[in-house]
Amino acid sequence: MTLALATMMTAAGCGDDDGVNPDAGDAMTDGMVDVPGTLVTPTSGLTTTESGGTATFTVVLTAQPNADVTIGLTSSNEAEGTVAPGTLTFTTDNWNAPQTVTVTGVDDAVADGDQTYMIITGDTASTDASYEGLTVDDVSVTNTDDETAGVTVDPTSGLVTTEAGGTATFTVVLNAPPTADVTIPITSSDDTEGTASPASLTFTPENFDAPQTVTVTGVDDADVDGDVVYSIQTGAATSADSGYDGFDADDVEVTNTDDESAGVTVDPLEGLITTEAGGTAELTVVLNSAPTDDVVIPVSSSDTGEGTVAPATLTFTPDNWDAPQTVTITGVDDAIADGGQIYMVIIGAATSDDPDYMDVDGPDATVTNTDDDSAGVTVTPIDGLVTGEDGTADTFTIVLNSAPTADVTFPITSSDTGEGTVAPASVTFTAANWDAPQTITVTGVDDAIADGGQVYNALVGIATSTDPDYNGLDPADVEVTNIDDDSAGVTVTPIAGLVTTEAGGTDTFTVVLNSRPTADVVFAISSDDPGEGLPTPTTLTFTTDNWNAPQTVTVTGQDDAVADGGQVYNILVGAATSADAGYMGIDPSDVEVTNTDNDSPGITVAPTTGLTTTEAGGDASFTIVLNSRPTADVTIALSSSDTTEGTVSPTSVTFTSDNWDAPRTITVTGVDDPVQDGNAPYTIVTGAATSGDSGYSGLDPADVSVTNIDNDSA
Repeated sequence: MTLALATMMTAAGCGDDDGVNPDAGDAMTDGMVDVPGTLVTPTSGLTTTESGGTATFTVVLTAQPNADVTIGLTSSNEAEGTVAPGTLTFTTDNWNAPQTVTVTGVDDAVADGDQTYMIITGDTASTDASYEGLTVDDVSVTNTDDETAGVTVDPTSGLVTTEAGGTATFTVVLNAPPTADVTIPITSSDDTEGTASPASLTFTPENFDAPQTVTVTGVDDADVDGDVVYSIQTGAATSADSGYDGFDADDVEVTNTDDESAGVTVDPLEGLITTEAGGTAELTVVLNSAPTDDVVIPVSSSDTGEGTVAPATLTFTPDNWDAPQTVTITGVDDAIADGGQIYMVIIGAATSDDPDYMDVDGPDATVTNTDDDSAGVTVTPIDGLVTGEDGTADTFTIVLNSAPTADVTFPITSSDTGEGTVAPASVTFTAANWDAPQTITVTGVDDAIADGGQVYNALVGIATSTDPDYNGLDPADVEVTNIDDDSAGVTVTPIAGLVTTEAGGTDTFTVVLNSRPTADVVFAISSDDPGEGLPTPTTLTFTTDNWNAPQTVTVTGQDDAVADGGQVYNILVGAATSADAGYMGIDPSDVEVTNTDNDSPGITVAPTTGLTTTEAGGDASFTIVLNSRPTADVTIALSSSDTTEGTVSPTSVTFTSDNWDAPRTITVTGVDDPVQDGNAPYTIVTGAATSGDSGYSGLDPADVSVTNIDNDSA
């Protein structure tokens, strides 16, 4: 509506004094000047919301038309708001009834703040000339944004990792779509307690609402520091979206559970035996965690009349805390027949400037000191012995715990003589040597099987003696591991230098396994060029019995009738097939062989002399044949040195790789010269061969001498 029209309407009293939009019985009935126009109320100040909130305005004509008047309505930004209806129509009846237009906010899912847009009211359209093309006021609307840039981290506390590598997770997600990628760095406030992965998260406008997971992994610091609280820091975001750039999300609080505690481990705590004959035992002491300062632990015996300990103190530092230290316990002879006496190795309270270790008291160990006045046998050690299939030996000792009243004999045997033997086969203790440990040597045996380290036992048998305390005593056996020196493999000898001949000459090589298989091992034997040589046999089978007996393969040269020189070919030893997994698929070396050629390029002409033709047309013949198969056609031209005495037919012969060994017959026919010239000699000339086979090209066969018998007389 123009300013003049608005002024006229106001002057006419059609304005609404109370600010309310005019209705059908109001604005148009107050003596308003009848001027065609429109009234839009209001034209600004309208507000919609992205949650679908609406606003309205009204449109009414200022004068009665004589035909329908149509006004189109559109939104300048339908991503912010829509308008309904899209068209208003006023008739001659309802022209003065204000029509309501509803504007509805649209959610654009972008944190873009409050956006202003317009409801565009098109010019009027009507067949009433006074209403056709009138301009209608547009309406300004603001759509209130319901998105705000933000980042949700869940959870932000309560996460627990462990020094054993235990993990925890949290998620990060944007609260509203960004207008550009948003990158959030992820770091740990204390990498000695926990690490975070990945090191950064990137959200795009497409994946902003998909939570991304951060994994936090505990780190072992080897210190007795208790459960430590640290943070995974979600740094300030970087983005071309100003709403997100610099946004600093919540950090996440994590607790790393300590797996160290101040303590002392003693091993073993029981089962230790010393002897009154001075037999010793050992235990080890080690700290359970790294101290912050030296830790000194006193070690003593609860009964020095039964056993002593050495050393008397152990010192652990922050560097060697996890290296077990050995305490040697030595039995003491009290000269009393008191049987086995139990005493303790006292691990005293520690002294240290590390408050966690100060006064920590390790467990004591129980020791039995065997009386040397009672029967007993000490075998040392009873496990951990190692022998080797290469003959490596190890030893253990046997000693009595007390003096016997008669000789005591122990048989010594191996539980598996295929893995190891023992020597001597028995030991005997007397009243004089009972306290002198006797050494048993265990020697590894090579079983030729790739079976890995095998455990067997050196069996210390039941004692025989007339001393009733010792007779029937059964000492501990000794566990031994025999280290294997075998591995699955195949030896082929030789793998080169073999020579066969086309005349059927042979050569040989051998195949043998490097270790005994657990099942048959089969190799296929073949030639990569059967035209040059063939192997016999074509398969080799090795069993658990014949594995180490070399098997011979004979290679026989093949005659190819081609002058091709010595040809190199290979005898292929195929990959093994076997139920023994160690041998299955092993592919031995192939063998290189040279087949010596027995063919050479040559042309045989027979006969080359003694042929006779006659002037009466008598003929003679000879043959031509190649000595070896050519690699290309060979053509030989034939001619007579004197065609007045004789002619030759054909004038050329051609040999191929298929008919090279089929002799060709050449016919020579005498010619009558009507001259009394006597018998005349002439020659059939065999020309130099032409061929793509370099061996035959240029080869010149022998010519043939012929005599033509004269039939003329004086």
